[in-house]
Amino acid sequence: MVSRFKIYLGNPLLPLYMLILLDHMGLGIIFPILVPIFMDSNGILGPEAPDLLKSFWYSATLSIFPIAMFFGATVLGGLSDQLGRKKVLMICLLGAAVGYALSGLAVDTNNLYLLIFSRGLAGLTAGSMPIAQAAVIDISDDKNKAGNIGLVILAASFGFLFGPLVGGFFANTKIVSWFSYSTPLYFSSLMAVINLVLLRLFQETFIPKKVVSVSLKQSLSFIVDPFRTKSIRFLASIYLLMQLGWSFYFQFIAVYLLKKYDFTSQHIALFMSLMGFGFALGSGWIPRLIAQYLRDNLAALGCLAIATLSILATVSDIHISIAWFASFALGVTMAAAYSIMIKLFSNSVSEEKQGWIMGVSEAIVAVTWAITPLLSSYLENVAISIPLVFSMGLLLISTIMLIYWKPVRLEIAEPTSDL
Repeated sequence: MVSRFKIYLGNPLLPLYMLILLDHMGLGIIFPILVPIFMDSNGILGPEAPDLLKSFWYSATLSIFPIAMFFGATVLGGLSDQLGRKKVLMICLLGAAVGYALSGLAVDTNNLYLLIFSRGLAGLTAGSMPIAQAAVIDISDDKNKAGNIGLVILAASFGFLFGPLVGGFFANTKIVSWFSYSTPLYFSSLMAVINLVLLRLFQETFIPKKVVSVSLKQSLSFIVDPFRTKSIRFLASIYLLMQLGWSFYFQFIAVYLLKKYDFTSQHIALFMSLMGFGFALGSGWIPRLIAQYLRDNLAALGCLAIATLSILATVSDIHISIAWFASFALGVTMAAAYSIMIKLFSNSVSEEKQGWIMGVSEAIVAVTWAITPLLSSYLENVAISIPLVFSMGLLLISTIMLIYWKPVRLEIAEPTSDL
């Protein structure tokens, strides 16, 4: 046991795993507190703001992060090929530290525009995950690559699990009298600074050999090209609908719980942590377990079907305990479906196009997660459950489409445009 512990401490990737863990904790912290920041009578917009206005600005604040991340990820990825992984990761962490600190200041001063700016800054520099994955691949061989990437996903899942709990804890004035909605944001900034210190232990994994062009146009190509590529168009459409459905649920469920059941930030934190626990399970051994019995497309189909039924159980309003159970089931099934879909993407293109297809998957996530908060702010004014109904419908369509999807031959699974 002692020797195994020493091996883990001596792992050159340990600073990366800690970075991903703390980075995703910082992302998870925001969700339990952002809803009350906007929706409470003493929130950032004040007691006289109408509900429609509160919903709009809450959605806009959610959307700005993935929008900025969409355009920043490609630029940061290109810079990491020019400057090396470590330097760009430090840029990401510095942006996160400043962004979260400004968000805390915005909440303390009730400055809406500073809050939106700070969330955009944090999103623009939120490229640590793909760069960290690239660093893992840099120093991995065929024997340990899968295991190392699995540890990356596991670290992210645990960060997602503990982040909402930490956010709920630091926002609870019953624990410490001076805690407030801004305290978790300052704590996230502190974690980014700690990450910067930890990153000093990390040895550079990539020595740039040539200048790589960096262009915002590349970001747009990641969205356009897969739908112009006949061989992966259908699979990309399924993945797009899946991410739209999942994003509708994940980014609206806190609002639903607050308005439907009067949840506090602590209740929301526990609810989302339960979902995070399911997500950690679904990202780990569950996909490998079901892969022993089902083909990948059938396994993904089953996961999406269960997720659809879980949302149906939530909106049926039978009992609040059903929503708690459904959140765990959604965490498990959506994480497993995501892992399987990424594998299907990877298997649909040649080895030379693996980086391109991973960029495609990330771009689709960023775009869908930017769109759904704005749509939800409109739909909830029709009825509070409508965004969740849309979530269920989109997942149902993606499930049905998977029934008709057929794998393609690798030699034809190439993008039609020059990248």
